[in-house]
Amino acid sequence: MPWVKRLQRRFSPRRILLGKDSNLTLESEGSDALVCLVGRALCLFVHVDASRVPEKQQRDFVGLAVRRAAPFPDPEFGVAWGPDGRAAVWYWSRSRVEELLSSRQVRVGKVRFEPEPLYVRSPHTTGAELLALHEGFEGRVWHEGSLTASRWWPTLPTAEQWHSYVRAAGQVSPGVGAPAAVESSTQARPWGARTGTGRASLQLSGLERHLPTAALAAALLVVTIAAVQTGSLLRSHLDTLQAERAAEQLDDPLKRILAAREAADGHRVAIDQLIALRAPRSLIELLAEAARLVPGDAHISQWSQPVPERVEITLSGANADPQSLVETWEASPYFEGVTTDVGRGGEIVIRALITPVLPPTGET
Repeated sequence: MPWVKRLQRRFSPRRILLGKDSNLTLESEGSDALVCLVGRALCLFVHVDASRVPEKQQRDFVGLAVRRAAPFPDPEFGVAWGPDGRAAVWYWSRSRVEELLSSRQVRVGKVRFEPEPLYVRSPHTTGAELLALHEGFEGRVWHEGSLTASRWWPTLPTAEQWHSYVRAAGQVSPGVGAPAAVESSTQARPWGARTGTGRASLQLSGLERHLPTAALAAALLVVTIAAVQTGSLLRSHLDTLQAERAAEQLDDPLKRILAAREAADGHRVAIDQLIALRAPRSLIELLAEAARLVPGDAHISQWSQPVPERVEITLSGANADPQSLVETWEASPYFEGVTTDVGRGGEIVIRALITPVLPPTGET
């Protein structure tokens, strides 16, 4: 109906895709509010395991992990939640994207930033895929419904780059070239199960989405008001009966199941300990790779390994952008979880986890 369409244009936000080099207008008509999808080229990625954190605290836990990993002081982020509280997180610098919007003379009122990858393609279950985005290409690695790795390339990755990325993500790489890039399209809604960005908690959408929800909420409110008094009286009695029934049903078969699960958890810990005994990368390999990644105007003034799986490297005379250093070191198959700190006198401290030496394809 015409009046519904007019209301949609009035209350629905405009949307643009903010790229590193250009913008793409998705919806040009709407309210003064703007949803700005931050292009993958402007985002960094980190995978956060919040499975042992209570659900109400998981988002704060992810925010803390982003602030620790970000090489800039004003990170914002978008989350794609996987099974059991595992989160795929894309994050960016708020001031950087605002500066890009201002320099390109984009007219904005209220603006909300969300990552482009949350609106690109539905998630897979297991395996690797290569997506062609508005700018560049994004490689994704999935494991049992959870996105565990994401990397962006400005151009189509070579076979060597693709195999290195897939192996570093813990997948077996076949001996062929990089897969054909899948042409992606920007969806109207995010595929993540929960909210999108670090600041926004309200997801704006078309009026056709709100009207049925509002009608259903009104009907439920009437029913709830009528039943709330009776429900509050019966709730405590019902909880007591359920607890007594559950205790009676805790028989021997269930106890055996619980014992088997406990044993399986113990075996998993033992397996993780055996995996940790794999031979670490040699110091010569690490020094050679670090020397390759250091910018030409810098030199390594200090090298330390507080623990075998982590290095801390101090660079002197470096004029490189810390974010650029993070992207360069993350692209190496030797390092992951890279963070930077700027010290006194312009020194830059790089902290990174050392990727384990994976066995050759075919070994167990």
